[in-house]
Amino acid sequence: MKKNIYVCTPSAPFDRKSLNMDFAINNLNKLGFEVTLSRHALDNYGNTSASIQDRLDDLHEGFSNDRYDIVMASRGGWNSNELLPHIDYDLIKKNRKPFFGMSDMTTLCVNLYQRSGIQTVYGHLLLHFGFTDDLKKYQSFIDVVNNPNLAPKIFPNKIADRNIIHGGTLKGPLFGGNLAVLCWLIGTDYALDIPRGAVLFLEDDEETNGYYWQMYLNHLKQTGIFEKVNGIVFGSVLPETLFQSGSSFNEIIKTVFAGYDFPIYIGAEFGHIQYPVPIPIGTEIFLR
Repeated sequence: MKKNIYVCTPSAPFDRKSLNMDFAINNLNKLGFEVTLSRHALDNYGNTSASIQDRLDDLHEGFSNDRYDIVMASRGGWNSNELLPHIDYDLIKKNRKPFFGMSDMTTLCVNLYQRSGIQTVYGHLLLHFGFTDDLKKYQSFIDVVNNPNLAPKIFPNKIADRNIIHGGTLKGPLFGGNLAVLCWLIGTDYALDIPRGAVLFLEDDEETNGYYWQMYLNHLKQTGIFEKVNGIVFGSVLPETLFQSGSSFNEIIKTVFAGYDFPIYIGAEFGHIQYPVPIPIGTEIFLR
């Protein structure tokens, strides 16, 4: 029987045309999935897709209805943090299904994992299936659906010297998400609670330019989170990301992490790229 993917929009409005929705759904059909759009998936409520209550109802429907096997966000964006105090985490805990999302969906990936204990996957949104009809590009998604405990191949090929800031073995459960969103959650009841010995994974889009990268990373540093980790891996930094004259991503990483001896890798194949490797939160990684 085909798995049914339930798609909701807990964040920004979904632009059906520019984000190639019909093409994306057709690709998922070819991959062997049925796709159901939530009632308010295509609504536009200004800064969000729909009201808080409508977005909550859509999210809860995805988990409570036995027709659906996977819950997926259509896109990221902004303002999904509005939902966090109102989610029925017990309902989701009783109706366990994997949740897929990234970017602003860091809020849900973190909190549905921490509060409901379900498998959340930082990776594919509906929009990712609208980039090409080369179905081989979506194999990493199929692999995770079939085996959510599979260690993600965030470096599919041999790790190049340019990907290594500080060498060593990356070993431990993976926790993380979008850098800016993780920082916005600090000081709330919904912040990431990273276990000691974890590997932290971080990424962001081009709106987070060089000086924001440096400020956000120092923000995390001052919370003490880096004292808990066994290593950090960064996703691909988009070429559109702006850096001040005389600065670079590598320079920022070396500045922020001066004095730390854990392994740091950059340029892994996850984040705001067309074909990200999905990362199941909490899954173990062993990389060296």
